Amino acid sequence: MKLTIPDLVMPTDEQHRETSLRWLARVQPCLIDQWPKPLAALSFATEFVRVPSGLVEEFFGMHDGNPPGEIMREVAAEIDNRMGWRRHFVRLNSRSPKDYPWPFEAPATVSGKEAILFLSASERVLDDLYEFKWVPEQPAFICLREWQYGLRSEDEYRCFVKDGELIAVTAYDYRKPIKAAPDGGRAVREKIDHYFSETLKPVLHIDTVVFDLWMPIGKEPALIEINPYGLSDPCFFGTYHGVENASKPIQYEAVLP
Repeated sequence: MKLTIPDLVMPTDEQHRETSLRWLARVQPCLIDQWPKPLAALSFATEFVRVPSGLVEEFFGMHDGNPPGEIMREVAAEIDNRMGWRRHFVRLNSRSPKDYPWPFEAPATVSGKEAILFLSASERVLDDLYEFKWVPEQPAFICLREWQYGLRSEDEYRCFVKDGELIAVTAYDYRKPIKAAPDGGRAVREKIDHYFSETLKPVLHIDTVVFDLWMPIGKEPALIEINPYGLSDPCFFGTYHGVENASKPIQYEAVLP
């Protein structure tokens, strides 16, 4: 039997845009520039640098090994001015470049040039910039977030909200084993539940979402970010089936299939 390989058919501009509009419908409420002011006030101070249309193409070119172009140099200089020699966490309004070459830990810098390097080396960022390209009515922003000294991965928790209810919590950093507290995390979960019901829920503009929370020892919780439910990494749960069938106060180990 002869195998017939069909001709490759590239999507039309209309099909590109239709796909990107579906993507935007899922992620837009979680874009940092779309957060209501009361929600943003719970998190870290953020400066926004709009991504001009020409910069998207320069990002793709730089990822392929081309030198930075004129627009990129201008944006790097603007980032330098905004940072003012203060360390910032760098990301898009949609996602962070945490896939910058391993074993890189955090995309934080005082340099506009290095900020551009982080973003241009990230497949996550380039994927999102490609989506933004087809929905110009929703601009992409480079977000310069106030750096939090002392934010340890073991103090970060990913929390899952469905239909307005906090249904599950997992330790965030599943790359390494995390020792659960003797109470299985009940005391920490009580604090998270209280923060959600009394502080976060009243200002959330969506009722199904994932939020990341910093729980520093001896201090009040701080919101790190919100993310789309169903698209965000379920961490120790492994799948959203695990999330929606959570049986522990906090998941500190991988859920077996």
